[in-house]
Amino acid sequence: MKIKIKLPVLFLLFCTTLFGQKNELTEKNIVGKWNFTKTIDKHNQEVKYVYRTYPNGEKMKIVASGPDITLNSDGTYLKKFTKENTDSGNWKIISESEIEYQMVIPKDSRQGKLIIQTEKFMPNKKWRKDENGNFLDASSDKIIELTLTEMKIEYEKDYILIYKKVIE
Repeated sequence: MKIKIKLPVLFLLFCTTLFGQKNELTEKNIVGKWNFTKTIDKHNQEVKYVYRTYPNGEKMKIVASGPDITLNSDGTYLKKFTKENTDSGNWKIISESEIEYQMVIPKDSRQGKLIIQTEKFMPNKKWRKDENGNFLDASSDKIIELTLTEMKIEYEKDYILIYKKVIE
């Protein structure tokens, strides 16, 4: 009789662990492909657009979407914004809730050539470079919540990007 009571309890604990438990931000938990699903505000309402005001007072309407993110176990990443716009580079965990990305901008790319021209006009602005002379641009994501199947990332302090992990 005791075994029959314990099995449902164990099953419940297993399901809670598998689907709802928050996990530590570790390489094991974060590596994989994460598909963007939606953006929400602090009131848990879905947001389609965010607005920015420029110093000149002009407002800009921006689609509130995140890139699909692939974090590889070798420390490389892809952030796919559109079919034509994908960032790539290296990633690492820098705190218990933060990932740093170092986007690699090839020196011979259009953006790399633009950086070279900018450096000529702004000699005090120096970009970091890798061992091949490619430019590095660092950014980070603050992870608010992480489970085995879902990740929530802070976006501009007022919003949260929600991702679902692709189970392969």
